[in-house]
Amino acid sequence: MCGYRRKPEKMRIHETSLAVDVSLSPRGEPDHPGSAAPGVVGQALEPACALPVSKRNHALDGLRGIAALSVALGHCFMSIGGLTMWESSIRNFSGMTATDIALRLVSLLVPAESAVMVFFVLSGYVLWTSFQRKNFSFVDDLPDYVCSRTYRLFPLAIMSALPLGLLTDASARELVLNMLLLHRSLNGVLWSLQVEVVASLQLFAIWCLTRGIGWRLAVALALSLAAVPFFRGNPYVVFVPAFILGASISLLPPPVWRRKPIIAAGLVALVVTNLVFGFGGVSRCFEILGATVLVGAVAAGQFGFLRSRVAHFLGAISYPFYLTHPIGLFLAGPVVQSLSLASPFARVFALAVGSIAVAIPLAWVLHVFVEDPVLRARPRIRIATAGHRQGVVQAAVSTILRN
Repeated sequence: MCGYRRKPEKMRIHETSLAVDVSLSPRGEPDHPGSAAPGVVGQALEPACALPVSKRNHALDGLRGIAALSVALGHCFMSIGGLTMWESSIRNFSGMTATDIALRLVSLLVPAESAVMVFFVLSGYVLWTSFQRKNFSFVDDLPDYVCSRTYRLFPLAIMSALPLGLLTDASARELVLNMLLLHRSLNGVLWSLQVEVVASLQLFAIWCLTRGIGWRLAVALALSLAAVPFFRGNPYVVFVPAFILGASISLLPPPVWRRKPIIAAGLVALVVTNLVFGFGGVSRCFEILGATVLVGAVAAGQFGFLRSRVAHFLGAISYPFYLTHPIGLFLAGPVVQSLSLASPFARVFALAVGSIAVAIPLAWVLHVFVEDPVLRARPRIRIATAGHRQGVVQAAVSTILRN
């Protein structure tokens, strides 16, 4: 082991959509997945069999972008086929029409329900490797970490809520609650951002307790799994293992993640298990494991197509795109309905084209004029503890003596 719906009367967005990776380096610039590299800091960590650290892994950005696109396309299938079709499994096929069965099978190509696990695992991986590189401590770094998460998550949530509030004629109170991630009545995908806020703080606490030591992290994983049966339906508990497994990726050497049988098994678990078992706890466990394998494989250099310019662009705008694709669905839905297309596949295609044509430009505008400027303007908070002040004084004295 190496060391290390809209409201019923408004817009209905399925509340199992995905959490985009929203990681930020607690001390600086956006900590995109590709810039997060496993490493070992100090004596507390076990010897490292690190994943590639020499330069940014753009394939992780691409993975995030493709996963965000999968969410949007999956919601198109769900909007046209309905929730019953979307959540069906093999045992339901005997009571379904051939068209619905075909829709369900094709929807496996854009597994929105599984992609949420990819985002959670990816976020855990990015945050943890950032903790490792910078050797965070609770007292010194918690204020800056909370500040970084606030600047990363909330500005885009606030801006994306404004057009949804106008389109749905939301009250001021409802709008503010959605802006602050205290409610998701306007945009069902906000549930995953709520999980991200809580889980990122939990992961920081786990880091401070384990300091990246493998057996301690394994204990934390075991405890999080043991808690799940007692908190069924509570997303702030049941998804914690996904973040911890993401943090655990760098504990295994890269060759493990590059093994083709492991990758194939992970992809099958990620995409197919909900078709076999239906949506629920069993399939969710397999999806988390599959997402861990996928993120680990990409971090180890697999799936080179994720480094393409298209995938990288989607990764750059993935967070605002994730938040704004419901706006595209809201605007394109009536247009597609007016076309009176007979084939459900044609309706899915038309809805996908129309909604994405709205969401991508809007996401790009938010990325360029909101996301990037806000992250650059984020203040850095550093508590000067006695040990830190002593280190500064010692460094200054050493400099004077050398001169």
